[in-house]
Amino acid sequence: MPSRPLVLLAGAALGALVTTPATALDFLRGDWTVTVGARGAAVPVFEGSDEMRFRPLPIFSVRRAGTRSQWKAPDDGLRLGLLEHDRLRVGISGGFRGAREESASADLRGLGDVRWAGEIGVFAEIWASDVLRLSVDVRRGFNGHDGILTDLGADWVVRPEPSFALSIGPRVRLASNDYMDTYFGVDALQSARSGLPVYDPDPGLRSIGMLASAQVALTQSWTAMGYARYDRLMGDVADAPLVRFRGSRDQFGLGVGLSYSFDVSPFGPRY
Repeated sequence: MPSRPLVLLAGAALGALVTTPATALDFLRGDWTVTVGARGAAVPVFEGSDEMRFRPLPIFSVRRAGTRSQWKAPDDGLRLGLLEHDRLRVGISGGFRGAREESASADLRGLGDVRWAGEIGVFAEIWASDVLRLSVDVRRGFNGHDGILTDLGADWVVRPEPSFALSIGPRVRLASNDYMDTYFGVDALQSARSGLPVYDPDPGLRSIGMLASAQVALTQSWTAMGYARYDRLMGDVADAPLVRFRGSRDQFGLGVGLSYSFDVSPFGPRY
């Protein structure tokens, strides 16, 4: 089954919480650090496009107060840390993919609309050293697509000053068959309407890339950030007619953001 890796990871992340309701509630007690904010980004109109657009994006994460994982990469998405020990953090991840409307670009003509998609899954990150963070995020989509996405990343993080952090690191993205079909496949009807050849992509590698960021703590609670990203579409994504004839394998992104962190105890103090 294609969802088996997601099920196994979810079980590893949540198994300790579901033994009894009392155990889960006890785990949730105490202080949690919540980070919320927003960023504005210049991104491709659609994955594979050679046109750019401005898009607002949320910043959100939750972790146990006082834990190590205070640095957050710009592409971490929505993350709720559940199991945290020393340099390891595991939890639930989420994402949102806006609708891809045919009217958004002449390059999408004849391909029809793709509904917005939510994504939910699990993540794990480990600080292999004081400056090197490794991360994996596996999510399952719903509504717009039912595919499984796997994002792998490594970040080299240095702090010239305690309040200032610079990072750079590689990214690898993979996708299952359903995701590939939804966003890069061309069926017979779409082919007749768009003029693109019929195309049935296989699952696998979507892209490889690099992400660089700068973050500065303005106060104890407020953090500003900026980042630049480059991805090179690979495999069946790069060979897709939408990319080959109407788009580009080279994908760029730029963004700035502002976030606010605060502590809460929604389930009461920890005994």
